[in-house]
Amino acid sequence: MNVATSSILNLEELLSRVDDDRELVVELFFIFRSGCLGNFQRLREAIRREDGKQAERECHTFKGILLNLSAPRAAAAARDLENLARQRQFGSMRTGLAELESEVRLLLVQIEERADEFRK
Repeated sequence: MNVATSSILNLEELLSRVDDDRELVVELFFIFRSGCLGNFQRLREAIRREDGKQAERECHTFKGILLNLSAPRAAAAARDLENLARQRQFGSMRTGLAELESEVRLLLVQIEERADEFRK
């Protein structure tokens, strides 16, 4: 996936997935925000310990969450990191983790903006 040209949050797809239930979208955003720190802590720890199996599981979980939120760029970064974990490329995983964190930060900004719009 070309992350430079794809959207951070595909809101139309997400709304379609939840039958245009904006309250549910806000709830999904809240759940993601509240669990995100824990996801990153577990992933960082797995990479630090060079536990490829655990890192792969954490990336796979993160990827699924991001796909369900219709966040293609962050999901692609999680997929790439999952592949690095599968190949046990721990040096490259640190760079991949930084890319995933960057994409998730951008996603969180968009989530906040959209959640504010939906609450009005």
